[in-house]
Amino acid sequence: MKKTLLSAVTLCLSLTGMAQPAGGFGGFQQQTKLETSQEWKDVNYAGDDKAYHTCDIYLPKKEAASYPVVIHIYGSAWFSNSSKGMADLGTIGKALLDAGYAVVCPNHRSSMDAQWPAQIHDIRAVIRFVRGEAAKYKFDPSFIATSGFSSGGHLSSIAATTTGLKQTKVGSVDIDLEGTVGNYPNESSAVNAACDWSGPVDLTAMDCGDHITMGKDSPEDVLLKSKLDKEPDKYRSLSAVEYIDKNDPPIIIFHGDKDNVVPNCQGKKFYELLKAAGVKTEATFPAEGGHGGPEMYTEENLKKMVCFLNCVRKGGSCSKDCCQQHEPKTRIIEGGGQGPYKAVMKEEPTLKEHTVIVPQDLTPFGPQKLLPVLVWGNGACANSPFEHINFLNEIASNGYIVLATGNIPMTDEWYKGPMSRAEQQIESLDWIIAQNSDPKSPYYQKVDTKNICVAGMSCGGLQTLYNCADPRITTLMICNSGLFKQSNAAQAVGGMPMPEKSKLKDIHTPIIYILGGKEDIAYENGMDDFHLIEHVPCCAINYPVGHGGTYRQPYGGEFTIPALAWLNWQLKGDKEAAKMFVGKKPGLLQRKDWTIEKNKLFQKLK
Repeated sequence: MKKTLLSAVTLCLSLTGMAQPAGGFGGFQQQTKLETSQEWKDVNYAGDDKAYHTCDIYLPKKEAASYPVVIHIYGSAWFSNSSKGMADLGTIGKALLDAGYAVVCPNHRSSMDAQWPAQIHDIRAVIRFVRGEAAKYKFDPSFIATSGFSSGGHLSSIAATTTGLKQTKVGSVDIDLEGTVGNYPNESSAVNAACDWSGPVDLTAMDCGDHITMGKDSPEDVLLKSKLDKEPDKYRSLSAVEYIDKNDPPIIIFHGDKDNVVPNCQGKKFYELLKAAGVKTEATFPAEGGHGGPEMYTEENLKKMVCFLNCVRKGGSCSKDCCQQHEPKTRIIEGGGQGPYKAVMKEEPTLKEHTVIVPQDLTPFGPQKLLPVLVWGNGACANSPFEHINFLNEIASNGYIVLATGNIPMTDEWYKGPMSRAEQQIESLDWIIAQNSDPKSPYYQKVDTKNICVAGMSCGGLQTLYNCADPRITTLMICNSGLFKQSNAAQAVGGMPMPEKSKLKDIHTPIIYILGGKEDIAYENGMDDFHLIEHVPCCAINYPVGHGGTYRQPYGGEFTIPALAWLNWQLKGDKEAAKMFVGKKPGLLQRKDWTIEKNKLFQKLK
């Protein structure tokens, strides 16, 4: 069927017009009320007064300190500059919000406003805006993905395949991919993942399958103000496939076999080229899928999208369907530890993004002999306890259940992946209390839910202090950490929780600071906390080893000794363990190089 350019534009605009705020240029969708905790409309991401430089921001209903972000871009064949309110909100947007992602839906300049590459300049400005305004809008800048339908899928894909590339030459065309839009030129425009829903990715081969013929001028002709046979390099510069290399972030593709607008061969070619380059990718080609519509936005496909993004965030390989179930991983290190209850490190299917370390044999434990709980947050806010497993394993082997933030480390390699969230510690508390009450759980009536320590190292210590008001906490253990002061807050790494010093007033339990001496970069912050805490028992102990502590040493090294003594005293009522900290000659001072300072209330601890 032949159509003129006017007909094509009319089709695009009519579909956009008839779509409800819950829909988008992917076919008509029923209007759905989004469940959110906060929304902002018409936020200008460029710092100008242009409506085409505005975006809408949606935060999930479940409140959190920060949220991973997906920037979802509407489809319009690049003809619309104002369709953000119809960007598949009732399907893709809803699925992302329900899964805990912040959703940002931007407008961008149309082909009528400006030629390519103005459109990718706008999208990159949105990415930089998300990083620059992360604190204001509760964005987690450690994970930003793009997503889009049709021409939005094109922009999402090209944002991914050009990640890290600011300017290049495609044949005879010099192309600036970054642009200068917005107030955050120094922020990165890189993305961590991308979702391509029915997007054109090779604009030199739009006739690769059955599709509507747009007549004299195709949408890409209008965008480039050119013709393929006259300036083929311009069309290559518009094509996401042109920029593929092995360093591209993971990309998931959805493209219907019956798509008669953007032929299905586009998505299939994209998938094969990504695989050949070694890029992590998945693809779904629904047999009955058209250009958007219910056959594309099925519950199964939306779940695949969410699973893929979750997999990328967790550092998974994404080499197969991320939604596939797998046997929970387990690992035994250092022979299970030196304590009387040899420990095992394991995944729990009902506690995602956490590692559980627990005695291998739970039969000795029950109502008369319960397992106290240690909830742990990692240094650098890593979403894996890889750096602390020797230390945590040794504690577990002494009769504790340890719930560490992040995915189980199956090797000793350094973790590389997204940051963890402070809320994961609360998820640990919720989970273990529920498990203790569930007759079907192996932990049923074996956990001492009235004796819980929440602890963390460095950034994990900040997460712990962020959560310190939770009434279920019995004691706190802050390792190589302390709240930043106004004078040194600029030293903090982006994405860290940053409570003010007034947060210390929320502490309602005894607390210990375990620091690495004056060479520890957190020494000043931790000791300042100690001197400010006067309303609960508090002590600060120091061992001159610096910020890294001794966690990676066999059995956790020297730091394990006072940490285990503190837990035994506070959670098990062990009077012998108390002697490590109290009395005329505390046991700690009989160990080489340790120092201890205590506030006035500390002496009242029993």
